[in-house]
Amino acid sequence: METLIGLAVIFCVCFLPGIITNVKFDNRMPPEGYKTDYGAMSHDLAMGKSKNEVMSKANRGGYDVKK
Repeated sequence: METLIGLAVIFCVCFLPGIITNVKFDNRMPPEGYKTDYGAMSHDLAMGKSKNEVMSKANRGGYDVKK
């Protein structure tokens, strides 16, 4: 029983934040009057930024540009 509880705690601490970030990124819509700049997102990935950095910036609205 202790092993099961320990595994659940490890899952919540290690894997749950990444899963939540991915779900937010996959389901995010830009605000009204804005669109997502996929070109800038691809450029950042090509210039060596990690996927997690790009997803965090996108979730904060860093790639939203006016239409």
